[in-house]
Amino acid sequence: MATNDLIRFAGRAEDNGLACMLAELLRENLRNFPIKKYDLKALGLLGRRIGIVARDAEVSLTLEFTRGRCDIHDGVLPSCDLVISTDAEKITALSLLEVRKGLPVFHDQKGRQVLADLLTGALKIDGLLKRPISLTLLTRLMSVQG
Repeated sequence: MATNDLIRFAGRAEDNGLACMLAELLRENLRNFPIKKYDLKALGLLGRRIGIVARDAEVSLTLEFTRGRCDIHDGVLPSCDLVISTDAEKITALSLLEVRKGLPVFHDQKGRQVLADLLTGALKIDGLLKRPISLTLLTRLMSVQG
């Protein structure tokens, strides 16, 4: 199945700049690292909805994972399992986190910055303690590293 079929826009999401950027990031990652399809499928099996809010840009979206696909919706839909809120630049920075042995690395400079942002409130993740596996799967899927 082509990566464009795996990552789709729902409704008016194509008009959302953040949605377009994340769709391209996810498609590129799935093309470059086919093993990431397992993370996409796992999130789909869990039926996860993950909201992402770029506070500074006043834009938001929902990644809805079902049946090995991701539908991207404009705005945060009700009953999201996780909601990530931060500035647009920090959303992009999350894709730069290194992943080793299937887990995000927090002991390098990029990882320490993410932790600092969590502690200061610059990055807020609602559902972090309830859905850590979903967050790990999303991090692996979004990471530009293999």
